[in-house]
Amino acid sequence: MDSKEFKTYCESSIKKYAQEKIRVATWSSATAEKQAAAEFQRLLPQGAATPANYLLKIIMSADVVGNLWLARVTQEPATAYIYDFEILPAFQNQGLGTQAINLSCKFAQQHGFTKIRLHVFGGNQRAVHVYQKANFVTTDIMMERKL
Repeated sequence: MDSKEFKTYCESSIKKYAQEKIRVATWSSATAEKQAAAEFQRLLPQGAATPANYLLKIIMSADVVGNLWLARVTQEPATAYIYDFEILPAFQNQGLGTQAINLSCKFAQQHGFTKIRLHVFGGNQRAVHVYQKANFVTTDIMMERKL
């Protein structure tokens, strides 16, 4: 991603991340976007040039169909973490999500990773389905109850 694409990506992803955090009642709507922006700043302090982070456009047949943010896990250098993965709405339900995840696994292997982890927000069965089709397995389930 060039700097203009990175700026557009961040603006969009921060909003989507904040909305997910609101949906699962982790953050309040009053502070969610500010918290999401702070988290992006913490994880990407040098923007797209932050070491050990790969901010990729997903391109199929010359069309940008989505984005992927993959990073090296500091505590486990052979582990990659998918911070963000999106297939744009116009390209969903065409099998591109599974194809893109499989290609990202090849990319990760080529960069020395032996494992990929990711997080799926509760209730996002569509994402769970895509990841299961790409041979990801559930390792933990966190649950919460407000009192």
